Amino acid sequence: MFRSWFYFRTGYNTYIAFFIGFASNVIVIYKLGISENKFLAPYFESLTLFAILALVVLVPLCISAGLYHMKRTGAFAADASVATESNPYMYRVIPGKEEEVFLPLWILTARALAKVPDLQRTMTPQERQELEDTLSKANSLLQGQVIGISKRQSAGSFPVTQSDR
Repeated sequence: MFRSWFYFRTGYNTYIAFFIGFASNVIVIYKLGISENKFLAPYFESLTLFAILALVVLVPLCISAGLYHMKRTGAFAADASVATESNPYMYRVIPGKEEEVFLPLWILTARALAKVPDLQRTMTPQERQELEDTLSKANSLLQGQVIGISKRQSAGSFPVTQSDR
C-alpha cells in the first residue's frame, strides 16, 4: 500500500503536475500579462510563440538554478542529510546481497583473522573485547535488529516489515 502511494506521488509530481503546472503558468501569464498589455501584445502574437520563448529562456535558467542549488548552497547537503537520517537502512542491514553474502562473509573473515593473533597470543584483552562487541553488533544486524541511534528511532520506532524489504 505504501509503495503504491509512493509510486503514485512520484509519477504525479514528476510527470503530471509538473507539466500541468508549467502549461497553466504559461497560459495564465500570457492571457493576463501579455495579451492584455498593449506594449507586449504586438511582440507575442500567439500563445505558441510565447510558450516557445518561455521554454528557450526557462530551460537554461532552471538548469543554472538547479546546478547552483546542488553545488553552491547548503540546501542540497541539508536535504541529503535529512534523507540519510530518515533512511531506516542506515541503521539496519540492507536486504539482499548485503544481508545474505557480504555481512556473513565479513563476519567469517573477521573470525578467521582473529585466530592469527590468538595463536600468536598478541591480542590484548581490550582488543579481544572490541572484536567481540563488533561481531555481536554484526550478528544483531543479521537478526534484523537496529544498530546505532537514529533521530527517528528515538522519536519512535520505525519498523521495517517484510513487505518493505
